[in-house]
Amino acid sequence: MDDIVSWSATETARKIQCKDVSITEVTQAHIARIEAQNPALNVITTPVVEALDTAKALDSAGLPDTPGPLYGVPVTTKINVDQAGYPNSNGVPAFKNNAGPDDSPVVSNLKAGGAVIIGRTNTPEFSMRWSTTNPLHGASLNPWDNTVTPGGSSGAAAAAVAVGIGAIAHGNDLGGSLRYPAYCCGVATIRPSFGRVPAVNPNQPVERPPLTQTMSVQGPIARSIADIRAALQVMSMQDSRDPLQVQAANSGRMRDKSVTIGYAINPFDAPIDPAVETAMGVALDGLRAAGCVLRDVTPPFADETAQLWGRMLMTEVNYTMRPAIEAHGSPEMNRLLQQYFDRYPFLDIVGLFDAMSRKIQLQRAWSVMFDDIDLFLLPTSLLRPFENDLDFKSPERVPDILDAQLPLHAINLLGLPSVALPTHLEDGIPLGVQLVGPMHDDWFVLDVTEQLEREIGTIWHHLPVWT
Repeated sequence: MDDIVSWSATETARKIQCKDVSITEVTQAHIARIEAQNPALNVITTPVVEALDTAKALDSAGLPDTPGPLYGVPVTTKINVDQAGYPNSNGVPAFKNNAGPDDSPVVSNLKAGGAVIIGRTNTPEFSMRWSTTNPLHGASLNPWDNTVTPGGSSGAAAAAVAVGIGAIAHGNDLGGSLRYPAYCCGVATIRPSFGRVPAVNPNQPVERPPLTQTMSVQGPIARSIADIRAALQVMSMQDSRDPLQVQAANSGRMRDKSVTIGYAINPFDAPIDPAVETAMGVALDGLRAAGCVLRDVTPPFADETAQLWGRMLMTEVNYTMRPAIEAHGSPEMNRLLQQYFDRYPFLDIVGLFDAMSRKIQLQRAWSVMFDDIDLFLLPTSLLRPFENDLDFKSPERVPDILDAQLPLHAINLLGLPSVALPTHLEDGIPLGVQLVGPMHDDWFVLDVTEQLEREIGTIWHHLPVWT
């Protein structure tokens, strides 16, 4: 059983297709893994009760002629997306019974691709924190060190896949919620290009507000880049319920045989942890060994890009989500929300229109930057993973936390594809980097990051739970 949960998603799918193992056996192993690991980590809020029946039905039906890359593979989904019969609580006690009859597109795509959903993963209140704790389900923990945050808001998803609960985890990313948990838990992810993965919550009475839609994405977390590629293929299948979905194969850019990587150790007006500089050095050495050409560049308007993300988002939150947070959020959550508002003053209607225009200008400037480089390397976060629930325990540190996440916020405003990869361990805690590409070049970023992964190796098997 332990061998099965250590398999990658691609290895699991291959062994199922070769009939070395049944889907039922694989599913049973992952359910046993939940029972063994979840009491300590608290990452699964609700096991999916029909998982074993789904596996048995797939076995009975026999392999299709062209099984997809996740056929029979156990996966988890986050509790802030709709899944038929299961609540989308968003970590809020008042929403604990918000179940409906329909699946969101990312869930329906996973099911259509033959994946077996085995559990639902935790999220912080309103999915708006850098730790994964809420009054409904409690705190999810980092398997490397229980005192360190697993990240947020997909921290439970990243922690689950790190310890073999599912070979693929679903998450989402509005301000770094895929990349930061992957960074903290030593696994990989992609924040896909805007529109790559269809997104809608069909059971919710109110549509997501428009700025959130343009800066938020759905995506996979896994222990290898090959698994991320396989999961993205399935998650990004067409769904007509999302009229903003884009099926572009790539950006259409012409490239030389050599790959030029632009990089910036710290293009932001905020301090950087020496451990993060070390992570950048590891990645640069790996890219150099892979034959890439490296070029030190200054990305255009980096600080402004990150700050504009905050001002636009918090203006929208003030007018849309604030009443619900004030009514149903914990006192700590409401205090944190006010700190966000203090950091990012609201825009008036003219200011908001100006910001929307400026966003396009910034996207254009970064697009032009990619005329001279193929990809751009920068830190995932400017600080090593911090203490779990630091924002609640030490509210005076919230400005430091927000400064650390500037590299995440900038990419969300731009809507670009970004792959986060672990580089090494520092005092037993993972660190890593993100590699960003032009809009729609998701597959190219994955290809280059996989070359980097081969050069520097993976760290997840050093996790004590595996040894």
